[in-house]
Amino acid sequence: MGIMPKFKNVEVLKELQKGYRTIENGIIRILQRAGEQFVIDARDGMKISPSAFPKGDYENQTANLRSSVGYFVLKDGIIIDNMIEGTAEGIAAGRALLGTIPNKTGYQLIGVAGMDYASHVESKGYNVITSQADVALVNINRLLNKFKDRMNKKGAHVDFDMDNLVLTTTR
Repeated sequence: MGIMPKFKNVEVLKELQKGYRTIENGIIRILQRAGEQFVIDARDGMKISPSAFPKGDYENQTANLRSSVGYFVLKDGIIIDNMIEGTAEGIAAGRALLGTIPNKTGYQLIGVAGMDYASHVESKGYNVITSQADVALVNINRLLNKFKDRMNKKGAHVDFDMDNLVLTTTR
């Protein structure tokens, strides 16, 4: 007389897939939330230390630069969520910049300021997305650690590679 399971392998697989989807959905929500805040802060010209960016906020003469600010959440190189709104030229520039970023395996949050003069504006002492990128990294780290603790309390072992999670760039 041996031990006989009262479950089927299919049932175990179904539960594992359910757990995987819970973790995946949590990661995606965290990246969406950080991306949305990144865009809001960049468009509102988040006030930061005058010593870091002594000139303060830049003029938004054409609205193209702020329109080119957006985020993309990718899984294995495929866009699963994004937010980029405004002028047609700004949106096109933000989307075009995404095409220059190498695809990676796993999840990515990519924040962009796609107009070709974004880095020039920053080099003049104005903030376009640099400080927002730093804030997004801190927020993601905090939210992922909180999520990891919550999942680990439920019995799932979850860990993250923060070195490859976020890439933020300007043209």
